Amino acid sequence: MTCLSSEGTRRVNVQPKKLYSQTLIQDRYSALPREWGCFLVAGGSDYRAYEVLRKFCEHGSVFKNVLFFDFCERNKDVDETIYRAYNSYMTLNLKVTKIPCSITDASSCIKSLEKYSKEINCSPTAIDISCFTKPFFFLILKYLKEQIRLKCITVFYTEPRSYLFSKGLLRSYHSSYGALTVHEMPGFPGIDTRCTQKILVVLLGFDGELSSFITEEVAPDETIIVNGFPGYSPKFKDISLINNERLLGTSSELLYARADNPFETFNVLGKIRRSYENTFMNIAPLGTKPMALGACMYAICDPSVRVVYPLPERYANVTTEQCWHSWVYMVPLV
Repeated sequence: MTCLSSEGTRRVNVQPKKLYSQTLIQDRYSALPREWGCFLVAGGSDYRAYEVLRKFCEHGSVFKNVLFFDFCERNKDVDETIYRAYNSYMTLNLKVTKIPCSITDASSCIKSLEKYSKEINCSPTAIDISCFTKPFFFLILKYLKEQIRLKCITVFYTEPRSYLFSKGLLRSYHSSYGALTVHEMPGFPGIDTRCTQKILVVLLGFDGELSSFITEEVAPDETIIVNGFPGYSPKFKDISLINNERLLGTSSELLYARADNPFETFNVLGKIRRSYENTFMNIAPLGTKPMALGACMYAICDPSVRVVYPLPERYANVTTEQCWHSWVYMVPLV
């Protein structure tokens, strides 16, 4: 399995066979392409949902088309503040094509992308994963590789300045509500090799209930944890460990990858796979979106692994406050 390293700001401590790009944007939007063929973005009420689009518009960038994934759950039967935040993209005066979709059904939504294949092929193509749910952007990237046959895509991500903790308690973080069910991510079932041993790799997030639930459902022979360190903020690494104390007591190994670096996560997963060659490997991407992006990249390259994810009855409409750093990743799809 090829090892990846990030170019410019940071490097992974391995000997890479290939070099890929990760850049902290800050105010350097003028250094990025001024014209974009197609830009995919998820509708959301978090302030960071349209941060990259806002900054590009301030710098006079041009978009031939913005494919806007319009989630019915986020835009209906919500209070006025959330509704205004969700629809704030309208003030940017962009050519927007709405794709109606439901958070609970990524597969049916992806089918509607077929009619926009010409727009997507207008280079350069980009996606902002800041407010996509993980099953959605996993399936979108696989679709772009296998059906549209894109060789590379520009991926944007904006970190939150802070997460919302109800009552100010670290253990009170919840991004979802209601009963949970564990599903295979569409398009990532893994390959049944008749292995009698199975492992579960958990990319650790804040919500300890999710990690414990998915571990009980998968019932692996061994559980390996990958925590985001360094995190966006020094305290975030500790919060994830505190909230997942129960899982930590049952895991066989604790590894680390930078919370903002998908290429490090890719490399860690490759290392795990080499150490557990004769097992059926499950990945649960519960951590940050960049870490999940690394898991997606790995699962696309190694179809033997299975990706599992806990789906709740509903997601919280707003889980973060304001914006911190924005990143741009050049992600290969070949």
